[in-house]
Amino acid sequence: MTFANKQIDFKYKIINRRLCSIDIEVEVSGDVVASEVDSIFSQIQQQAKIDGFRHGKIPRNIVEKKFTDESRNKAIKSVINKTLSSVLEKENFDILGFPIVDEFNYDFGKDLKYHFTAECHPKIEIKDYRNIPIKKEIFEISDENLDVGINALRERNAKLVPSKLSEVGESSFVFVDYDAFDSDGKVLPEITAKNYMLDLSSGNTREEFKKVLRNSKVGDERSTKIEYETDYPNETLAGKTIIFKIKIVEIKEKELPKFNDDFARDLGTENVRDLRMKLKKSMESEEKIRQNTDVEKQIVEYLLNNNKFEVPSSLVVSQEKSLIKKMEKYLKSQGVSKEYIQKQIESENGKFKEEAEKNVRLSYILNAIYKSENLVVTDSDFEIEKNKIKILNPGRESVADKYFLEKKDNILLSLKEKKLFDFLINNAKIEILERYMPLR
Repeated sequence: MTFANKQIDFKYKIINRRLCSIDIEVEVSGDVVASEVDSIFSQIQQQAKIDGFRHGKIPRNIVEKKFTDESRNKAIKSVINKTLSSVLEKENFDILGFPIVDEFNYDFGKDLKYHFTAECHPKIEIKDYRNIPIKKEIFEISDENLDVGINALRERNAKLVPSKLSEVGESSFVFVDYDAFDSDGKVLPEITAKNYMLDLSSGNTREEFKKVLRNSKVGDERSTKIEYETDYPNETLAGKTIIFKIKIVEIKEKELPKFNDDFARDLGTENVRDLRMKLKKSMESEEKIRQNTDVEKQIVEYLLNNNKFEVPSSLVVSQEKSLIKKMEKYLKSQGVSKEYIQKQIESENGKFKEEAEKNVRLSYILNAIYKSENLVVTDSDFEIEKNKIKILNPGRESVADKYFLEKKDNILLSLKEKKLFDFLINNAKIEILERYMPLR
């Protein structure tokens, strides 16, 4: 396909056109480029300053000799900008971001040839978003579930007391002093610790410590060697062989509080009956959140599986970088080493890209449905949400007003998402599955 512009003599050919991108080759007459070069030489002649010549009176041959590369580059850039815009306008291509000119070829007196790629938002029609099949599991909170929850509360409020056993057991809490040495026997003061607690029932405690401490007594001394993995999260220990010389200082065990009215009052309730009632209400609230999350997850998976289309690669790349940055920030906050973070990024590389593509595609799907159904978040919706927060936070009304003013865009986006999912759920085909909540 070719198109001759009346103002600039050029032609172009579409190499590839997809849903949201286009590759085009353009060829511009050498006369056009030469004219542009001549125009730029004239501008430089009027504006340039060269010692020995009055301003605006520099001979043309001097200008051409001194500013050949500059004029050539400016001319190419100018011609590309003009013709590229014309091509996209002719093709009715609503561009996203900036086109990428990845190659061009030009010598003085010859035609200019270049190739560019441009992206646009995909024009899509979403299908199968009504009557989405959903399986909604509703778990009944049984007395057994409440008992599990109460035992969890007792565990969280347990105290450490001196052990009745004289030796370290499988679930002991052992307080130790230890010195640390490298493989050459050099003391490592940055690792040495006093009165350090090791929970032998925890999966986070190294097996080497568990093995060497079992059956030991207060005052006993033990020694163990640990070879830490190169990708061990703690940068101080990663890839090193450390010898620990340990002295057992104290052995303790966990003592759970008795489940009675005193325990209930310590947790801010009136008695055992009131505690069980409030715990059940809390568990039911958590269960409702789980149900809603699961339903939304099923909707998202269904929409993604039934609406597969190309999305702009630039948006995928941007989203991928955002996901990696988010993971890096989290791991850094956990004290993880740079080497470990880098290895995680490399090992998860494909997954980041896949998740990024899904996120971008889902954004297009949800926005298309929102527009198609003429859903709107009103000022009334915004005020209702604000009043909910005020009711939950009496005496802090002015704080709520300030927050909603400063975060208005984010809150509107959240309300938009809620309205959309409410619509999808109300129009879904939901199968209710009643279950007993598994004991944990």
